[in-house]
Amino acid sequence: MIPSKRFFMIRHGETEANRAMIMAGSLDSPLTDTGRTQARAVHKILEHLHEKPQTVIHSHLSRARETASIINEALGAPIHEDADLAEIHAGSWEGLSYDECWEHLVDWKNAPDGETTHDFCTRLARGKTKALNTLKGPVLIVSHGGVFRGFGKMYGLEPPAMFRNCHLHEFVPRTDSIFPWDVFHYDYEDGALIRKRSALYHPDEE
Repeated sequence: MIPSKRFFMIRHGETEANRAMIMAGSLDSPLTDTGRTQARAVHKILEHLHEKPQTVIHSHLSRARETASIINEALGAPIHEDADLAEIHAGSWEGLSYDECWEHLVDWKNAPDGETTHDFCTRLARGKTKALNTLKGPVLIVSHGGVFRGFGKMYGLEPPAMFRNCHLHEFVPRTDSIFPWDVFHYDYEDGALIRKRSALYHPDEE
């Protein structure tokens, strides 16, 4: 079971594969200039957080590593890497357009020559447990859209198939729900920090 601790999580910035609407999975698709700008925009949010992340951890894929490095310019926190936090290995679907494989991915079909949903979720649980148990918190996990979805899947939930690039989420423990965290997302608009409760993992509470 993943430790019931407060943490932050964010998807990497826009990549070349995102822009081309191609499934990257375990392929190493680099950030675009837009993706780097998205990562820098997180600085304003972090500057205004009351309690900032104390440690940053990212997957081994360059899109997460570079996003984490840019974001951490605003924190100066210890930074770590763990391949267990990487995107799902989508086998022969990697490199295909979303039109060719999206329906299968949304339905959690197992990709030929890829990682099974069970193995993916087991790996994510291992990575999150290590991060939350061994690193000084709150931890910021810089990861992937599939990791957000897989996190819900562990608890029998089906979050949306697409998560915004570089949209910061905060997970606050709760004890009265199947998904044992309240989730908040952050924006910075018109000189003000905006924190809103997210129903991504609590659709019954919208």
